[in-house]
Amino acid sequence: MNEAAYRAVEKVWALTIKARALCPYAGESAVGQRGYASPAWYRARGAVYFVDLAQPLTDGDVRELNEIGGFLNRSFVVSMAAVLEEYGVVPYRANPDRSKEGGDHAQLTKWLRHRFAHGEWEYDAGDPEHVKTRQLLEELFPEEAKKGTGFLTSIDGILEPLKNGVLAYIRAAT
Repeated sequence: MNEAAYRAVEKVWALTIKARALCPYAGESAVGQRGYASPAWYRARGAVYFVDLAQPLTDGDVRELNEIGGFLNRSFVVSMAAVLEEYGVVPYRANPDRSKEGGDHAQLTKWLRHRFAHGEWEYDAGDPEHVKTRQLLEELFPEEAKKGTGFLTSIDGILEPLKNGVLAYIRAAT
C-alpha cells in the first residue's frame, strides 16, 4: 500500500473537517445569531469549535458561509485528486483500475475535479461528460443523489464515502 498517499488523503480530510466545522451549512434560522457551535457531525470527528461573531449574521453572511462551505468541498475534491496523481496512485492523464475496490470512487474523484471543481461549478445536462459523471455519482450514492441535481458534494453523504472509497482504492491498487 502507498502509505504516503493514504496519509495525505487522511490529512486533507482532517483539515477539511476542521475548516467546515468553522463554516458549516447555515440555514435561514442562523440569521441574527451572534455565534454558533460546530454541528454534532463535526464534533463527532474531533472538530469542536465555537465561533463568536462580532455582529449578528445577516442573510448575506449566511449565503457567504454556505458558499465558503461549497468552496471547501470542491477544494477537497481537487486535493484528493491531486494526491492520487502526486503519489502515483492514478497518474495525471490515466484512469484508475475500476475493477479494483474503490476504483469507481477514484474515477469519480478525477471526473469531479476535471468536470466540476475545475470548471464552471455548474452541471450542464447537455454535456455528455457531465451526464456520465452524474450517472456514476448516482450509482455510487443513490440515496444522496435523490436529494438534488447536478454535482452534489455534501460532506457527510458524498465526500466522506467518496474519501473512504479512495482510501480503499489506495489499499487495493498500491
